[in-house]
Parts: sequence; structure tokens; C-alpha cells
Amino acid sequence: MPSDPHLFDDEEAVAGPDDRDTVDTGRSSVDRADGGRPNYLFRRAVVVGGVVAVLATASIVIGQLIGNGSDDTASGALGAEWNRVVLIDDRTGRVLVDDAAGDEVARIESGIRSPSASAVVDSTLVLAGDGGISVIDVGDESADEFEFGADTIVRPAGSALTMVAVGPDSTHALVVHGPSGDVIDTNVPAPVVGAQYEFADARAAPSGRHVLVTDSGNFQSVLFSFGRDQPSFFPGLALAVDDDRVVTAQNVGSDATINVFDHEGEPVTTGRTASVRAGMIAGDRIVLVTVDGGIVDMSASSGDTTDVGQLEIGTVTSGVVATSGDRLVIAGAMGTAIVGADGAVVATFDELQPADAGRPPMGSTCVGLVSADDSAEPQVTIVDLTDGAAVAEANGTEPLLSDASGCVVAVTTAEGYDLLTGDGVHASENGDRPIAVAPDGQWLVVERGRRIVLVPADAEQQPDTDPVDLGPLNRAVHFAQT
Repeated sequence: MPSDPHLFDDEEAVAGPDDRDTVDTGRSSVDRADGGRPNYLFRRAVVVGGVVAVLATASIVIGQLIGNGSDDTASGALGAEWNRVVLIDDRTGRVLVDDAAGDEVARIESGIRSPSASAVVDSTLVLAGDGGISVIDVGDESADEFEFGADTIVRPAGSALTMVAVGPDSTHALVVHGPSGDVIDTNVPAPVVGAQYEFADARAAPSGRHVLVTDSGNFQSVLFSFGRDQPSFFPGLALAVDDDRVVTAQNVGSDATINVFDHEGEPVTTGRTASVRAGMIAGDRIVLVTVDGGIVDMSASSGDTTDVGQLEIGTVTSGVVATSGDRLVIAGAMGTAIVGADGAVVATFDELQPADAGRPPMGSTCVGLVSADDSAEPQVTIVDLTDGAAVAEANGTEPLLSDASGCVVAVTTAEGYDLLTGDGVHASENGDRPIAVAPDGQWLVVERGRRIVLVPADAEQQPDTDPVDLGPLNRAVHFAQT
């Protein structure tokens, strides 16, 4: 985990033709579910409540039900359906759109040379580079260009439906809602003087249509909402947001003032706790986690607080809401915990930390944890957020590539890659390198002999399915639903 002070510490070249020659599609698969791996699951996981087995199929169904891509989505998870593969040339920025059979259906000039980042939600593609940002609908091939550069695209905690292209100086960003294609330019109608937006730590309502971000340059929080002409401003640091309320925190020494507002900035209530690290709006209650691991229940209407639990994971460093909207993933100095909407501890995991430098978990059902000990062989554990069950584990390196549920995960190994699912760990040892996992968990994109190849996730169950050659390697790959 990063060692920098946490936000809540107030004291603180032209591409060649699309050459699709025949490639060697040989592939081997070894099922290691029955042995050959150290079993840390029960040694590391301390689960509160019943633990049930999790099946990959069930995870896929959950992803399909939760992430339906509509504006009134009850959860912030992505949908599992896809019918397009989006390929972006890393020099020209040209966008190729293929169907599932690998046949090209569209070719779009993005206007962005040498893109630095890209992301897709539903049919909306965001492409960012030094020269500008392009928002493209890969279904109707329309594109809108914005004349300011961005070097990264992030997703706010609590929703995978919104993408934020952040400028290199953190004073300007483009917020894009994937299901609708709606866009907010943070400098419209006027830039906020002295703003330093911390979008890497932003929070969003599950719908993705309300994004709350700390402006550390002005010691305030700013709410950007699609459909509203102007942002709203609040004192304190961004803590939580839903479709009606905003929660901020003002830490002073070892104490915190927790403020609840409506979206217009009108105060609702105030509460007092020890210094906080995370918060989640759960109906008429707010679940808070303090720096020392205390779990506090606060009334969203009266501000009354009650101590309801204690985490044993050391000093809490960060906490984010999962896209399900009812789980907090809390990282501490000695491990990670999952906390439910009622404030109960779902599970704790010693010596494990959220994967990918603690980026917000994007899966509808599972989260990936990695070993915190740099001297040990890298260990990846996939955990069901619902009940804290450890679904699968393997040794491998980050980044973790997952489906929409987060329960089907590919990790790179010395020989190729491991695919972690609810029914075990399946290893490919022919030197393929994973690039992306399809939202439904049924397909992978791999690097094979300097080519990009779409292969079935389980070759043994789909022996008659041929791999699909998607072209040369110098392309970013995403899946889309049009």
C-alpha cells in the first residue's frame, strides 16, 4: 500500500495495415484445483457468519442481474454482456471495433495520437492523451473531442459506471457516465480557482451520476452531478455520497466532525467520532470506520453515534465502498477487512491488502487481495464480498484482470497465466500472457507470439472453439456492449 499521507490526515508513428496472419493457437491447460498449491484459505481468513462455496456460474449471473447498464441501476457494477471487442492502436489512436468472431465492424479515427489511457463502459469509450480527450460511442461511431490533455482514467469508489479522465496537474478533469454517455467538464461553467482534485480517491453514488471529490487545494469537497448545471461545494473531505445525500469529514487531531448535507449544500445533521478513514451510507444510517479500526453507526438524520464493532487489522489506512453499495473494503497496516451495511464484520484477512495499490474494487461480487509481504512469493486471494468466503488463490503478479463479477481472475505467472474461478485454479503454461478478461468470464484476450488472440477461458470445456486472432500487439483491448 502507498506510504504517502492519506487524504483524511488533515494535518497532514503511423500504424501498419491490419495484418491478421494465421498464428499458432496451440494451448495447454492444467487444472491445479486439487493440489500443488499451499492452502492459506483457512489460516488467513477469519470469517464472521456462515461461509458458503461460490460458483463462477453464479457470479456471472449476479453480474448480469446487477449491472444492467441503465441510469437507474441499483448497483454500480458493470454488466456481464458484451458483443464487441474494442482495439486501440497505441500510436495512431485509431479505434477498431470487432464482433465476437473477430470480424471488423467499425474503424474510428479518435483524433488522439499516442493515447496514454483508455476505458470502456457499455458502448462508451474514453480515450485520453497529451493532446486531448475523445469520448466515442462505439455503436454509432460518434465522437466528441475535448481540447485538454489527461494522463490517466480512474473510476470512483462505489460505481464502475463512471470514468474520470484526469489532467496531469489535477486541476481539470472530464467525468463521463458510461451507460448514458453524458459528460461533465469540471471547468464548466467556470474553473474552481486553486482546485487540486483528488479523483483517485473520489466517491460515487451507485448510479454513477453523482461523484464527490476532495479539492485539497481549497480544503473542501465538490459534488459533480449529471443533469445539474453547476457543482455543489461542502466543507471537509469527501467521505460518502448517494442519490440524495453527501457526507464529509473534518478531522482535527484525533477527533472528527461528520457532516451530512443534501445535494444543494443544505446541512442535514452533524456527528462526532474519533478520526475517520471510511464511510458508507446505508439507508438512514451511516457506517463509519475510524483510524484505530472502530466501527461506528451514525444516524443520518440526528447525528447520534453508537460504537458497534472493532477491527483487528492495525491502523486503518483506507476504505472504499464496493460497487454493490453495501460493503466497505477496509485496508489496515496488518490486513484487510470487509464490513457490511449493518456495521458487522463480514471477514478479516491477515497479511493481505487490496490488489492494484488499493484501487476501488470494480467487481459486483468479489474482490482481489494480495500478499503484503514483499519478501514472500506473490499470493493472490479472491474473496466473495457477500459472505467473506475465500473463493480461490494462487501465486501470480499484478495487475489482476477480472470479469464483471470480480470472481473470475487472470494473473500472470512465470510460465503463462493462472485463471482463478469458483471451481479452482486453471493454469496455462504455453507462454501466453493475459491482457483482458471478458465481462462474462467466458473468454480471455492473451498475447501470443506478438499477436492479440481471443481464447476461451476454459479450453477443456470448449475444445471445438477456435481462438480468434485480433491483430498485432500494439493495441489496448476492451469489451463493449452496443
